[in-house]
Amino acid sequence: MDQTSDTDLARYKELAALAARQGDMFALYDCASQGLNLAPDDEHLRYLQSLALARLCEPAAALALYQRNRVAQIGTEDALALKGRILKDMAVLADKPAQRTLFAQASEAYKVANAIGDGYFSAINAATTAFLAGDGQAAVALAAAIAARPEIARPADYYAAATAAEAMLLRRQIDTAAAQLEQACSLAGASLGARASTIRQFGLIADHLGLGESDRARLLRPIRIPPVLHYCGHMFVDGWQAETGLAAAIAADLDETGAIVAYGALACGADILVAEALLDRGAEVNIVLPFEEEDFIAASVTPGGQRWVDRYKAVRQRAASFTLATQMRFIGDDNQFSYCSQLAMGLARLRARVMQADAVQLALSDGAPPGGTAGTAVNIAEWGRQGGRTRIIAVAADRPRLPLPSAVVGYAGPKRKVHAILFADFSGFSKLTELELPDFLDSVMGRISTILDRYGDRVLSCNTWGDAVHAVIDVPETAAAIALEIQAQLGGEHLAAIGLPEDGGMRISLHLGPIYESFDPIRKERTFFGTEVTLAARIEPRVPVGSIYVTQPFAAMIDKNAAAGLSFEYVGNLKLAKNYGSRVIYRLIKSEVSSVPED
Repeated sequence: MDQTSDTDLARYKELAALAARQGDMFALYDCASQGLNLAPDDEHLRYLQSLALARLCEPAAALALYQRNRVAQIGTEDALALKGRILKDMAVLADKPAQRTLFAQASEAYKVANAIGDGYFSAINAATTAFLAGDGQAAVALAAAIAARPEIARPADYYAAATAAEAMLLRRQIDTAAAQLEQACSLAGASLGARASTIRQFGLIADHLGLGESDRARLLRPIRIPPVLHYCGHMFVDGWQAETGLAAAIAADLDETGAIVAYGALACGADILVAEALLDRGAEVNIVLPFEEEDFIAASVTPGGQRWVDRYKAVRQRAASFTLATQMRFIGDDNQFSYCSQLAMGLARLRARVMQADAVQLALSDGAPPGGTAGTAVNIAEWGRQGGRTRIIAVAADRPRLPLPSAVVGYAGPKRKVHAILFADFSGFSKLTELELPDFLDSVMGRISTILDRYGDRVLSCNTWGDAVHAVIDVPETAAAIALEIQAQLGGEHLAAIGLPEDGGMRISLHLGPIYESFDPIRKERTFFGTEVTLAARIEPRVPVGSIYVTQPFAAMIDKNAAAGLSFEYVGNLKLAKNYGSRVIYRLIKSEVSSVPED
């Protein structure tokens, strides 16, 4: 390489190292890929690129890349253990007949890695995957050896103590494992993320052991994560004499639940009171507003008095995140508030799943029944409809009333409606030969057309150009089902069977948001448009082949009662195509894995 290439390679390696420290797997993958364009045989970059894809919850694609990058030939413990991790992730996603084989392959990979470096990470994973594969005798023998290691017998940090607990659990010593988990929580590294990872791992073992609810609760109680809150409540004016009593009741409730993560709006009255109490405890408050902030303050904060505006600004400055449900002005539509509340509820439930915690609603309510499309009573009813539990703090019905919010801007145009948006394209389309194009049209686009037709008028609009497909779909549950069907019918095996390159495949993005519906004068049919449609289009080019990436609003707004069989794995903060900013992304999955090729 010339001097310029050497300089560029060093810069990509430096950026990759930074991305790895920050946990930004998208950036790590991109930097490693750019570095490999300059130095295809660089061992560290080959490993990092494969690691990034594995951590992006793409086990099948990660295994193919692991083999293509010849990572096993690097020969380090980390490089060899990575295959074990990928196989374990594939096993978790697999159907029952394939799981034992995959867990057994993962165990063998971890054993090979451990023989190189003798780290306790590879050792405990070799034991656990052997256990999940059905080889209890080998698992117990490995666990006993791990428990006797000095750094595990006398742990200095969370991970070492959690490893000791895992070794005891594999030997069915539940009380000892629970005591070691309690010790783990007092050591360095006992973050919520670390505890959530342990809960997931121990959940797999507990399922295999057939532990009942009481034994499982006793085991996991030391690392139990407090519930994630969705908060809501009535607005009231500044200086209301009942405020002091409400603040004390909120503090007492938070003392009881221990909640340290919450989602909700920031209107005057109840919202700000709860947010202040959470922040005073050092908790994480995530604000979700229905429309542009200036309009929200005018409609939902200022009417309560100037002091609420000052308190709003103080909370806003200390909040962990700030989300606008829609990028629009307030137009006097209660549906704007309703959509915001549903999004905040969904985000709380979604975060709870990621953290392996419960989601609980805290509502300051006067007990009045629901009326209209938005408000505290409607929020409580919606939370309950999806099986959620609400903790009520009573608010007097005779509190001083605020004027109803009025639209900040007049608007007489078409209303926006919330729908799901799908974008998909076929990676590898540009490499198809002239002779392969007719097969592509018939077999790939034809299959997609058949799937869309099966859903009838639930597909509100669809369009295609070249290898790309765009559809607007009534609700996210329908969109998820369509996307999963497309991927199931167009995997590598199916492509090979119809004579197309099996390393091609579909990339699908899903988003949900309020979009305009109008009439297209060129195509003479109805059309949907808006910034949310553009956003969905900017995600799809960044999706790995064979995957379905969804935005946080899409994952959050899936109705819990209709979400059986769907799972969302947190991926990270994705930088979108064409400099369109970044969004938190999840991967939509369904257990479909069946087999794994050997190296």
